[in-house]
Amino acid sequence: MDLQKIGVRVAQLWPSGVVIATTAQLDDAGCGDRLLKAAVDMRVLVRIRRGAYVRTEVWDALKPWEQSSFLLMAHILTASGNPVYSHFSAARLHGLDVWNCGDEVHVTSAATPSGMGVAADVVHHHLPLPQGSCGRITSAAGPRVRVTSLERTVVDCARYGGFAQAVAIGDHALRRGANLEVMTDMVSRLTGQRGVKRARRVLAALNDASESVGESRTRLVLVVMDIPEPVLQLRIVANGTEYRADFAWPELKLILEFDGQGKYFDFRPTAEALLAERRRETLLMEQGWRFIRVVWDDLARPEALRQRIYRAISDARRAAA
Repeated sequence: MDLQKIGVRVAQLWPSGVVIATTAQLDDAGCGDRLLKAAVDMRVLVRIRRGAYVRTEVWDALKPWEQSSFLLMAHILTASGNPVYSHFSAARLHGLDVWNCGDEVHVTSAATPSGMGVAADVVHHHLPLPQGSCGRITSAAGPRVRVTSLERTVVDCARYGGFAQAVAIGDHALRRGANLEVMTDMVSRLTGQRGVKRARRVLAALNDASESVGESRTRLVLVVMDIPEPVLQLRIVANGTEYRADFAWPELKLILEFDGQGKYFDFRPTAEALLAERRRETLLMEQGWRFIRVVWDDLARPEALRQRIYRAISDARRAAA
């Protein structure tokens, strides 16, 4: 069977309303092993994990972070047993901003995992799961799954992940209602265990005023600089309209804005929003405010960014003198 015929046949048999199809669903629809193998070999379908398939045109159109979420959903649809999703997988299920944390699926068991097999895309953690540390949540894949609590998820990410990644997750969790006191208490009970010092450092750095991964990472650049502490989300009135600045030094009339258009998360302002932003910036500049604009690429070169900020603060001080 040639490529075109396979493509047509798979399209005819593909289950209605399904984005990620399991082997069982495809078999029930009449897509047997032979056709399935041919479809994968000719890249009509992509097998994203054992037992889970996506149509190639759908998979190729996904952003990297969307593919990571699909891999998690595929595990949910094909997993045996009743795993507790944890760490970065739990963060994704809670709808938190997960940046640069890999594609692996993280599950936690209070007992040493047995009979679960070993999969290259799954990280098994053997950790206590006391009462209240996990619950159930409805996944985007459909089934309700067991997942660590919002607070436990942040603590796990803080213990095992990178500092900036964990801070971004923790900031977002605070905005979603996570309790910092509960997280601090969790960490206090882990004295002497792996990652505790790292977790304390992450919790000390959290701030729910940062409204995106980019703002969290920018704040981490600023906090180590020898400069006055900026005000986060400063409200400024211009021409009768109230605006909020990501970071501001009101005594210097200096604003730093993070502009994170669509590189790591699915955010891209409309033309109308861009026009409104330019209008806002013009009004504030007419009142004497200066701007520093930061984009994703700037965060990859923190020292160069710090020098830009130092120069901008120096210029603002001279203008205010």
